[in-house]
Formats: sequence, structure tokens, C-alpha cells
Amino acid sequence: MVSQNTNEERMGEGEPSHFRCSDHSDDLLAKLSDAERDVMEGLPIISDAATLLQYGVVKVPVPNLARKLSSSDNDNGDNDNDNADSTSINHAWAKEFSQVTPLNMALEGDGEYAFYRNILDEPDFPFDCILQDTDAIVQHFPIDSQTELRLDDAFCVYYNAATHDTTSGDRHMDPSDVTVNMCLHKTPDAVGSYVLFYGARSLAGRDATQIDKFLVVQEEGYATIHFGDHFHQTISLLRGERTNIVLTYCYKDETRSDVATGRVIDGAEHRSQH
Repeated sequence: MVSQNTNEERMGEGEPSHFRCSDHSDDLLAKLSDAERDVMEGLPIISDAATLLQYGVVKVPVPNLARKLSSSDNDNGDNDNDNADSTSINHAWAKEFSQVTPLNMALEGDGEYAFYRNILDEPDFPFDCILQDTDAIVQHFPIDSQTELRLDDAFCVYYNAATHDTTSGDRHMDPSDVTVNMCLHKTPDAVGSYVLFYGARSLAGRDATQIDKFLVVQEEGYATIHFGDHFHQTISLLRGERTNIVLTYCYKDETRSDVATGRVIDGAEHRSQH
């Protein structure tokens, strides 16, 4: 029997459990495309970790990303990050990776679109700790050990509703077997910028609860983990800013990986957008 979603999930105190255009002002709604309005109206907004598991999305705290930061990176001006709290560390990484450089300006143009920066070759970022400290990957995905995965790509995305004309992404699958999407910073006034998932996926040892579409809150300090071939898209940011780091992993055993030669969707390869 297919179970139906009847829970009222809330993104925060006083927020609606379902997206309603009538709950937002006209100036904010103007940032949504007509297609976004049509698809989002009435969809459940889900932040509860247990409920997300039913639909194939894992929500966990961002792993410890501590390292020695320069005083300019660290908001507290304290170089001893052994005692720094996770929020300040996450904010420091977000600040560092959302800085405009000549290289990413050349790649991304004049700033009309959301900021993108590849960080795969950043020598100081603690990539190893992501898998080591995220037991949920082994618990909920079909692997026996984190060593069965390899990091294929890593990038930072920064959305600013005030300066970016485009803060949304098209419906797509990721070129990965497993995607880890970490929200490092989100301003308190932020509205929108949900990730819209299409359908449900079954995690290891769990049957999925069927659902057509649902919106996932990008919550600061938390990561969402999902199969790369779970269709999704980023909804426009209506107000505020957010910074995420996205890591895409593939099975080392290429016979298990359907992205070993690159996934092609609708005739073209797609870069992950979150």
C-alpha cells in the first residue's frame, strides 16, 4: 500500500507548512518565474529529518570543517580554531569561497547568475572529514564503507537575491552516485531557495513513501545527501543570501556507477546546481 504524506512539516516557527503564493508579497513573488509559481503552489515544505528519509533525502549536521584559518578568514580574529564553534568555522569557509577571483569571474561572466566556484583543488579544505564524519552515507546508501566512494567534484555556490538576477536552476540529475549538499551560511532574512525534488527514492533498507514533489529547506549548518539521479532543481531565492558547498561522489567500482562515463540528460551534460 502506498502511504500518503499527511504531516505538516514546518521550515521554522511561524512559517507555512506548504508553499502558498498568497503568503508572500508581490515584490518577492516577482522573483519567481511563472513556471516556479505553478509547480510550487501547495507543495509541502519539509525540514524534518525523519520525514525526509521517507522520500530518499538524508539530513545531517555539517561535519566538523575546522582548520587553521587566517585572521582575515575567521570572523572572530582567532587563529586557534580548536575552540571555535562550528557556525563560525562554516561562515569562514563560506566567506572565503564566495570571494570573487579573476578565474571565477572569467568562468561565470558579469555576475548576472548565481556565483559558482570550483574548489576541488583547494589544498586546505578538509575533504577527507566529510566522508569520515558522515556515517549516514554508509547507513542509508548501498555501500559497506566510505572507501567505496571517490570524490568526483566539489564547488561552492553563492546566491544573493539583491545582486544576482538568476538564482534558480533547471530540473536535473547530478553527475554523481551520491551528492552531499552542505549549507554553510544563510542570512536570517532569507526567503525561498528551496531544493525541489521530484518523486521519492528508496534508501538502503527502507521503502520510499510515494510523493509527487516536495520542497527541502536549505538550513544553515546542515547537509542534505541524496542519490545523484534523484531529479531536483533549485528554486529562486526571493530575499537574502545563502552559500552552499556541493560534493559529488561516484562509486570507485565503475561497474556499479551509472555516471562512470558521464550522465547525459535531454541530450546535454548538466552541471549540478544547488
